[in-house]
Amino acid sequence: MISRSIPAIAFLLARPPHQRLWIIGGTILFGSIAFQPAQAQTSTNGINPGIAGNPGKPEAIIVTAFSNRPHLAGKINGGALGSRSELDTPFSVRSVNAAQLDAHQALDISAAFASDPSVILANSGVGAASGSSFKIRGLAIDNLNGYKLDGLAIPYWSIDLPVENFEQVQLLKGATAFMYGFGAPGGVVNFQLKHPLDIAHVSLEAGYRSDSLFRETLDTGGPVDAKGRFTYRLVLAHEQGDVFNNGYMRRDSMSFAADAKVTSNLHANVSLFYLNTEQDNMINTASAASTVTFLPTISGRTQLGAEGSQKANDMKVVTSGLVWDITSGWTNTLSYRYSQLDENFPGSLLTFLDDRGDYRSNAFFIEREWWYNQIQDISEGHFRTGPFSHDIVAGVSWENQSYDTDANATSNIVVSTGNIFSSTPTLGAHSAAAFYNPKLYKFIDYTQVAPFFSDTIGWRRWSLLGGFRYTAYHEHDYLPTGATSAVHDSNPITPVASISYKITSRTNVYFSYVKAMQAGGQAAATNVNFNQVFGPIQSSQYEVGIKTQQSRWSATAAAYRMDTGAAYTNSQNFYVQSGKSRYQGVEFSGGFQASRDLILSGGISYLDARYVQTSAAYVGHRLEGTPNLQASADAHYDFPFLRGLSFDVDFRYVGSLYDNAANTLLLPSYTTWDLGANYVTHIAGRRVTFRALTRNIGGSRYWITYGNLSVLPGDPRTVSLNARVDF
Repeated sequence: MISRSIPAIAFLLARPPHQRLWIIGGTILFGSIAFQPAQAQTSTNGINPGIAGNPGKPEAIIVTAFSNRPHLAGKINGGALGSRSELDTPFSVRSVNAAQLDAHQALDISAAFASDPSVILANSGVGAASGSSFKIRGLAIDNLNGYKLDGLAIPYWSIDLPVENFEQVQLLKGATAFMYGFGAPGGVVNFQLKHPLDIAHVSLEAGYRSDSLFRETLDTGGPVDAKGRFTYRLVLAHEQGDVFNNGYMRRDSMSFAADAKVTSNLHANVSLFYLNTEQDNMINTASAASTVTFLPTISGRTQLGAEGSQKANDMKVVTSGLVWDITSGWTNTLSYRYSQLDENFPGSLLTFLDDRGDYRSNAFFIEREWWYNQIQDISEGHFRTGPFSHDIVAGVSWENQSYDTDANATSNIVVSTGNIFSSTPTLGAHSAAAFYNPKLYKFIDYTQVAPFFSDTIGWRRWSLLGGFRYTAYHEHDYLPTGATSAVHDSNPITPVASISYKITSRTNVYFSYVKAMQAGGQAAATNVNFNQVFGPIQSSQYEVGIKTQQSRWSATAAAYRMDTGAAYTNSQNFYVQSGKSRYQGVEFSGGFQASRDLILSGGISYLDARYVQTSAAYVGHRLEGTPNLQASADAHYDFPFLRGLSFDVDFRYVGSLYDNAANTLLLPSYTTWDLGANYVTHIAGRRVTFRALTRNIGGSRYWITYGNLSVLPGDPRTVSLNARVDF
């Protein structure tokens, strides 16, 4: 019996069973097929509902799929581009579904995209209080606009979203202003909440990771009524324990999604997401003084946060919407989103003072809050004019963001000094509360109103995309007194254009151009001009690429060039925004089914990122936090003598990079290896999955950074264990 919760299943019966290509819910997977008694079935999210079979069909089909394979047929949410497959999207994109996240025990977004050679880790999701973050093609993601939940923005400021709550995490690389409005040109990360289930299901999961973090998850859902008109999904997750660098963390999250079929062509939906975290003895990030020219590598187990430091985050997201199937081929989606993030951080900052590891630790106590309100209406449809097909996306969005910060925040009080190899930062004789006296005031108020339109014209194998977004952008900056410090208004038209040619139905070649706008940068706490806000930045990007999905292999390749405004910390430790930066490079990734039991995948990227117009002292310098070369490789092996047992080996290389605009502090290259195993079996009629993973198995010591003289040691060797039961 094939569940109606599976939108589509297609198999190529011409191939041997172990080489058949399966398309499940629009996602291409390589795998095998086996017949078992009718008690279990596979859904698009990797869940095994365990429903009874049809008496007339005593056998159920079980798809054993390699969850870490590239899949270009899967749909992605392209914002104003509408919903389309990765293969047909004229930009570099990457998506990871829940099954892939589970298989790799990826508990944060950095782990989710660790195998992408254009992604570089910028922060630790476990060892730092600021959460997991990365850069795409050398560019950071906009914390205020670059992270989306189901296509709408959320405040993502020094936090880490638990991936247990998400059906899929999508990465759109490059300038995305047309698709999603104002945002940094590095790209957009879109989290998709786990959607309601058509069939009742419950799964329980328990996990452990170094040094003593324990995690429990409940995932349940199904129809509320007999006719299936009301469906829901609820995910609860808890993690708590000690971290490898003498830190402590607690993380609680909840997501709920419900769908109601009001009529045959009208659906109403609502979703909730809640996150509450606590982190002790941890640091957001460390920095290096401008005089430092060398940093000896240290273990990721080194404690950088002062004993007694604390940080807490509280996040709430509420979304509601209507989906109206107007006529055949035409749909309108109306959405409203409210989100809020509170950050309380009575903590510390650490600065390396010289090449020997000497440091000073400063008190850093701050409270911040963000409120978002958004309304978006999108219509999608298609029609024909003679020999031409048209795919239309049109809509309008309104968004207001309010950012409050702390007038009493302090970062210039030294509480301890020492050497990182012989001492641990402390708060001295002070308690966390000694410096923590928050006084919130409205810091920045952003408003955007943006109509957008695109038409993808198809003719035979050709496809021409043209579109634009007009944004009325207003930013009001304030002083603690309530007086206005600056006003930034901008009304850009951000166009998009591309041309694609399908060499075959499985191979697409494209060229695209897009223009982008982003809100100006803000000086960090380590800068002399802390909290100074700058005006909007303009970017433009050109990209040419090819994507192919064959029966036993898939591959993508792209070459790109992006020009954007330059922002950096100068030799006087002022954060400035002046001139132009250029990012240009090539990237390749692919996967191949080498044999019945072995699948290989990997990728490589080369990036040349430099200041081209700025202060004479920096022209021609490499942009900080941008390695020239990155490479990754993965091997997945299904053990032939024990069905359900598989092994994974992952390799990653990151080239050397500079951590400052002056190019005087060089952080060395590094290599990491991960080794994992998965075993799926049935116990008492229930599907049970056991997983084990060792990250950085060689214990490599290395530095990670997002630039601007920030620095953190990479995570040490860690072990993760996990068990899951599906009911």
